[in-house]
Amino acid sequence: MNRIAPFVLFIISVCSLSVQAQTCADKYWGTKTVYQPQQTKYTAIPKGYHPVYINYVGRHGSRHLTKDVAGTLAYTLLQKADSAKALTPEGYKLKAMVDLLQKIEKPLLKSISLRGAEELQSIGERMRLRNTGIFKPGYKVSVTITKEERTKQSAEAFLKGLQYPPDGNDARIDNDMLRFFSIAPAYLDFEKNGDWKVQMEKLTKVNKPNDFDSKIINRFFTKAFSSQLNSNTQYEFTDDIFGFSSITNSIQKEISNAGYTSSQLDFRSLITCDELRVLDLLASADDFLKKGSALNADGIQVRDAVPLLVSFINTTDAYIQKQNLVADLRFAHAETIAPFAALLGLSGASKPTTNILQYEKVWQASKVIPLSSNIQWVLFKDSKQNYLIKFFLNEKEVSIGGLSTPIFPYYKWNAVRAHYLNKLKKLHVELTGNMHEYLLNLR
Repeated sequence: MNRIAPFVLFIISVCSLSVQAQTCADKYWGTKTVYQPQQTKYTAIPKGYHPVYINYVGRHGSRHLTKDVAGTLAYTLLQKADSAKALTPEGYKLKAMVDLLQKIEKPLLKSISLRGAEELQSIGERMRLRNTGIFKPGYKVSVTITKEERTKQSAEAFLKGLQYPPDGNDARIDNDMLRFFSIAPAYLDFEKNGDWKVQMEKLTKVNKPNDFDSKIINRFFTKAFSSQLNSNTQYEFTDDIFGFSSITNSIQKEISNAGYTSSQLDFRSLITCDELRVLDLLASADDFLKKGSALNADGIQVRDAVPLLVSFINTTDAYIQKQNLVADLRFAHAETIAPFAALLGLSGASKPTTNILQYEKVWQASKVIPLSSNIQWVLFKDSKQNYLIKFFLNEKEVSIGGLSTPIFPYYKWNAVRAHYLNKLKKLHVELTGNMHEYLLNLR
């Protein structure tokens, strides 16, 4: 039978005590932060101009797990300890939560959640309502996705909000442009062996006590059982549990629809706020060092996003020349958004740090790459064919590092284009270049 033992569910539902009084329900979600627009009132459009075109790239919406719970080390250890009668009372609570998570998530792996679909539909709707002059009857858009099903699902939800008839055959897959991080051999080597590890070790040493993982392990397993687990196993177990805890906000509707309550999957009631803080701090630092501006905004972790910048420039040029599409829409991943935001020089997402211990002063995963995070270029035109452009990060008007404007948040398109062409020139990249070759030869 695929049922959670009633007595275990009872334990969870009646338990009013937790590791500590939790006062951090809205904190420490990192890249699993559910999306909220970061601005709702906007600067007036300069006189004589109106919106005509949008370039967009967004992360997929809030999602389900991408890996089977039953395939994790945490699941295996909990099953083994249960058989050996080596679970503590807190361990039984955790095992019940993990078993329930497996039951809910297994049929839905790698998909966006109901909440994720709502996020994307709302972003599309707000885009349509903010730019009524663009989306007139008969308008056409281009849709590009990655090979992952969740990006296709995100596109479909977005188009629903845009009131654009979705066509499954219309979405084009372009991994060079949107999954560049999985193609460049030099970046893959950096991700595995890069000097970012030195920075992570420094941050870990200062923020994570040596007994951090063992304290969590001992909360769930008897001493005799936990003493057999080495430090790597303890680390992986803790990481799994943090991952489980971070997905719950995304699947609240699925939990309710399955007949359960949030408290039955409240992993965070078993972890202290300070432990969550440390886990989030380190997980977000990992993203910052491998995907963001890190200690060098010109590092390989940023330069691998060049194909996307080339696409944004070329498609904006194409609109100005042909005006046959009113929007180019792309749906991808956090690993797409973070380096692209850094490459563009977007405020709040592109400044490197000189001290990894204080990286949160310049970059926060929850603000840069939450679920459904997005970057928008909105182009405006006047009667004399002059063009202005405005940049949005998660629907917030943002500035561009190294480029000034007297009418912020609006920039002259010609100045923006020249600014980015100069950046590409320094990287020996041309707009007509082969981007797949660029990625294969990236150093």
